[in-house]
Amino acid sequence: MNKTTLLALLAIVLLSSSCVQYKDVLSYEETPVFPTTAQAITNYQPIVIQPNDILQVTVSSLAPEAAAPFNGSGEGGYMVDASGNITLPTLGDIRVADLTLEEIKATFKKQLQPYFSETPIVNVRLQNFKVSVNGEVGSPGIFAVANGRITMIEAITRSGDFTPYSRRDSILIIREFNNERSFGYIDFNSAAAFDSPYFYLKQNDVVYVRPTKTKVATVRDPATRILPFVSIVTGLTALILTILR
Repeated sequence: MNKTTLLALLAIVLLSSSCVQYKDVLSYEETPVFPTTAQAITNYQPIVIQPNDILQVTVSSLAPEAAAPFNGSGEGGYMVDASGNITLPTLGDIRVADLTLEEIKATFKKQLQPYFSETPIVNVRLQNFKVSVNGEVGSPGIFAVANGRITMIEAITRSGDFTPYSRRDSILIIREFNNERSFGYIDFNSAAAFDSPYFYLKQNDVVYVRPTKTKVATVRDPATRILPFVSIVTGLTALILTILR
């Protein structure tokens, strides 16, 4: 073995000890491959309202003067109280907890009907739908959701996507609902991620992406971080000198 070959081996060892492996930057890499036919979506559930949510409710009709008494919240919206109710002008307290937005619209229309000669138009929107994404992503942050539906893929994309140092196999989702906190994990290395009950996020969910061990090694104390390389260089240098004698 000549000197050039030994130096090349040394370079390979040093580079491989600090690089992220190709498999670590892939998602959905589990075999078998993805199905080629359409699949039914069975894990999506519309969001339901819970205490401390804020609803924006607007009522309109062909007679604007008839709808005016029911539009007194302005831009602040109606906060759902601890009992699960909101208080609307004229109508008073209406229970909305554990209902979807479509169910709330139907409830409002029924209660408003006696005040109108025709069926009023009711729009209900959840104002405080947001999710938090932190950890090993490009741009951690809190993101508002306007349309009432967001997937894990969209949340990760909006947060700047994975980095080369993201753990894709155990993404943590923290969810609070009905005074309970639950924890779920999604493995983005598996196509089964699409069937997870946590794939579709709920209001106030927190998503945490863990870093790989390679990333952890890069942020250690510099003196500690360089020791493995010193050991490798020292050992290989001694080997080279022994062979060249």
